[in-house]
Amino acid sequence: MRIKKCEFTENLLSLTYRWLNDTEIKELTNTPDFTQIDQKEWFVKIKNAKDYKIWTVCFNKIPIGIFGIKNIKNNEGEYWGYIGEKAYWGKGIGKWMVDESINFCKVISLSKLYLNVLKSNNRAIGLYKKKGFCIVSSDDKMIKMERIL
Repeated sequence: MRIKKCEFTENLLSLTYRWLNDTEIKELTNTPDFTQIDQKEWFVKIKNAKDYKIWTVCFNKIPIGIFGIKNIKNNEGEYWGYIGEKAYWGKGIGKWMVDESINFCKVISLSKLYLNVLKSNNRAIGLYKKKGFCIVSSDDKMIKMERIL
């Protein structure tokens, strides 16, 4: 596989808009409704944010997903990510995304990485457990998991 971490640029907003409005992806990522104007405002806000890192997952130079670390503070950060091109689901790319994120967190000296995942997203929960994340809390809908780095 030729997976690479690429820069997330404004020209990818239309692609991510399409991905996040796919019914299945929207449900799995717990994405609220948003407009393209909302998305553009979000991009401007995070573009130079110190507490937010975002990357595009490219396979043979083709954008197929997005991942990053947000809420970076107090030596911890929150992982998030999704593969928008469903043809690439189940091919180990999610594992690569988590590994890249863990490595980045170690480079910037974070001591903990956490995430929030839907209770119904069994595939993601299994991946996170394999990558050393433990469940620390939950409610009716979401599970919070964390990993000490």
